[in-house]
Amino acid sequence: MKHSPNERPPARWYAVRDAAAILGVSPDALRKQLERRAQQMPDGGTEAAIDGVRARKFSNRWRVSFGAAWSATLT
Repeated sequence: MKHSPNERPPARWYAVRDAAAILGVSPDALRKQLERRAQQMPDGGTEAAIDGVRARKFSNRWRVSFGAAWSATLT
């Protein structure tokens, strides 16, 4: 599936365990940071953002997505 230049591709969501490994922190440390920065969104979901890393709770589990600044390190 191709996306136009103005369209963002769908986010890839990582489990906290996998995201923590990418970031070089423990899963507990990442989870604690996300809980500290958690905000209720207008759609009722819970999200947190830290330095280009976005996380959202899905069924009481955090899922983490990396922004464009992280794309070079993930490929």
